[in-house]
Amino acid sequence: MAIDLSSLAMINEGKTKIIFGNPDDAKTVFMVFKDDITAGDGAKHDVIEGKALVDWSTNRNIFEYLNRKGVRTHYMESPQEKVSLVKKLDFKINLEVVTRRVAAGSILKWGNVEEGTWYDPLITQFHYKDDPLHDPMLDDTYVEYIIRAKGGGEVYADMRSINVEVFEHLETAFAHFGIQLVDFKLEYGLIDGKATVIDEITGGSFRLWPYAKENPNLTGPNVLSELDPKGRLDKDTYRMGEDLARVQSKFQQIQQITEKFKDL
Repeated sequence: MAIDLSSLAMINEGKTKIIFGNPDDAKTVFMVFKDDITAGDGAKHDVIEGKALVDWSTNRNIFEYLNRKGVRTHYMESPQEKVSLVKKLDFKINLEVVTRRVAAGSILKWGNVEEGTWYDPLITQFHYKDDPLHDPMLDDTYVEYIIRAKGGGEVYADMRSINVEVFEHLETAFAHFGIQLVDFKLEYGLIDGKATVIDEITGGSFRLWPYAKENPNLTGPNVLSELDPKGRLDKDTYRMGEDLARVQSKFQQIQQITEKFKDL
């Protein structure tokens, strides 16, 4: 039976999704995808017809894969197109947790590193979600202090551990298709008192660079020559001003690749 969203109470509307209450189960909510795309902390905004369906499908493919891997997530099922049923949060943690394998994006501006620098082990950073402040990063030393000495520090430790776990799962999955997961950001909430992956994981969540050659050498300090950043399959195409049709085609490629995760 189709869900009549017009009959449901809207709990919250964000840049790319709307959350509706579930009258049949107070412990779950419906997460509905929109055609909107934003960048620059919302400063750039467009609508791409059909994007909601592509993002919903990509999100479903990735979360079902992670659930099969035993990752703690809010995702339950996708009862109809553009709609996901997810667990209701006890509390949303106002952070973005970023894990990086390859140096790209903002870290080049503030991190004094070259594009293509390879991180092994992975690095993970916490950013406070605040658009006017452009999501400032928490000091690593203070995060370590929180984990060691502050009450609730285990939540930070869990988020960092889960981020690495998810990254390694998705890095391995995309590698099957000749693509390197460069970096990504995840969001978390508390469900039953435990840090849990929430929100969405779609083309706007990560950077994906195809391999530049078969069997690339990804063991050196810099792997830029082994990858093809110009062939990127992520939202950087939008940030860099590509036309919306090309942006949509990149997101569709991600959807088609993640559709094959069910066979992994």
